[in-house]
Amino acid sequence: MAKETENRKCVLTGNILPKEDLLRFILLKDGTVLPDFNKKLDGRGFYLSNSKKLLSELSVKTNPLNKILHTKTIMSADLPQIVEKILHKRGLDALNLARKAGDLVLGFEKVKDVIAKGKAAFVIEATDAGDDGRQKVAVMARDLETFILYDVASLSAALNRENTVYLAVKKSPMSTMVRSAFQRYHKFLNE
Repeated sequence: MAKETENRKCVLTGNILPKEDLLRFILLKDGTVLPDFNKKLDGRGFYLSNSKKLLSELSVKTNPLNKILHTKTIMSADLPQIVEKILHKRGLDALNLARKAGDLVLGFEKVKDVIAKGKAAFVIEATDAGDDGRQKVAVMARDLETFILYDVASLSAALNRENTVYLAVKKSPMSTMVRSAFQRYHKFLNE
């Protein structure tokens, strides 16, 4: 039986979206707003659209959450950067889990091989990959989703491997979790 998608409303825009497309925050008793993506913190929860731009505008303008939530809210000026760091780390953690599960392929030749065999769910390319390699991967993976979110240093550090530029996640249940983390981070940066 397929899992039903749970929808929630962005308190700022009023849009009703799947929970995966929103960011959850809590309001502490003192009015402090904190990210609570794991639903572990005590406080009044609410959802905002997954957008760095929206979050940045919210923390710059007169805070409309005061009126919406009917209380004085305290938002850190660096809340968008805090959220970005959390989503950045979650994507790398998901990659590391895929590696431990044996569902992550590293290196240009191995990625090329897994794509040719039709076993790749999607491809990951470092933001600072060379143009020649980038063009080759684009041709090979033209029917696959390609994520370009992390630089070589971040990928290498997360996977404890030097010069990590090209990766592929194999088709597996793990690929769904990794794709979800990457899509969430990508959407946050680009919407």
